[in-house]
Amino acid sequence: MKKALIVSPYLDHLGGGERYMLSVASVLESLGHDIYFSWDNLEEIEKLSSMLGIPLKNPRLDSKIKELYFKGHTIAMFQATKVYDLVVYLSDGSIPLLGGKRNIIHMQVPFHGVHGKSWKNQLKKRFIHHVIVNSHFTKEVVDKEYDLNSTILYPPVKIITCTAPKENIILSVGRFEPSLNAKKQDVLIDVFRVLSRQLAGWKLVLVGASSSDDWLKQLQTRALGLPVEFAVNASYDKLCELYARSSIYWHAAGYGIDEDKNPELTEHFGISIVEAVSAGCIPLVVPRGGQGEIVTNSDLHWVTKEELLDKTLALIANIDKAKYLTEIKIDAYTDTTFAADLAKLIV
Repeated sequence: MKKALIVSPYLDHLGGGERYMLSVASVLESLGHDIYFSWDNLEEIEKLSSMLGIPLKNPRLDSKIKELYFKGHTIAMFQATKVYDLVVYLSDGSIPLLGGKRNIIHMQVPFHGVHGKSWKNQLKKRFIHHVIVNSHFTKEVVDKEYDLNSTILYPPVKIITCTAPKENIILSVGRFEPSLNAKKQDVLIDVFRVLSRQLAGWKLVLVGASSSDDWLKQLQTRALGLPVEFAVNASYDKLCELYARSSIYWHAAGYGIDEDKNPELTEHFGISIVEAVSAGCIPLVVPRGGQGEIVTNSDLHWVTKEELLDKTLALIANIDKAKYLTEIKIDAYTDTTFAADLAKLIV
């Protein structure tokens, strides 16, 4: 049986990159590969798999690869990965020297200004068979930075199949962390404060994993006295239920960002947006990064707090689900499409 190695430095987090890499592992396992993670804690892998609803039958660990990664031992990494038929590596902006029979790098972030065309990178690229990215937006940035022709492999999105009567709920899903592409829940709380004065009976529900207790407490303090609920580290079943019950979906990643100067601070794709649409929620998104590829109708775009407020009130006054939701094509983002496209790359 073929051996596949998944290399990621962030498997103790819960975000888009981790979801992507576990999805890769799940597909490879279904294609007959033994799956190894460059990690030293199997319980964390299994917990992540459970929370994301991504099945893994028999994940294994290769802790020495994790150690080599963090110590930056380039040649030792090359030697250690020679035993693998396939290596899939989540880049932190660098290009590794990999020794697998087939090597794939995933660039989740639109890295720029990192000397991507250096002679060292050009040398290491010779050992890389594919660079995969999560959107046209990311592709445009990294291809220019590294002199690449990357392949777009959209993240797989689980279609929300559970159903429930729609309620007066505005939902937003994203990690509670002031990270690179922060989800800007503070902005949403500020807008909802104004909205709740004008419109009774609605509530805002913020869902996400938390890796920053301090940031979460700041948000909770900001929302005091408002009909705002926090679903922290919610299970996948709970998340599905909230998608099914919610009427409107808000997403604020990329707010206030110049995507030409700082593309890494935008939403590079937007998995939760596709999930929300599949559950019948009408999205209102900042049209920067990958979000504009998913939601193309400018009626559903906002760039200022006032615009988000006005468009939300307009939607609530006359929510035309059929018009907006049928315009957003989600077939390209399914598990089935992802699995088929990944299978073509590893042949």
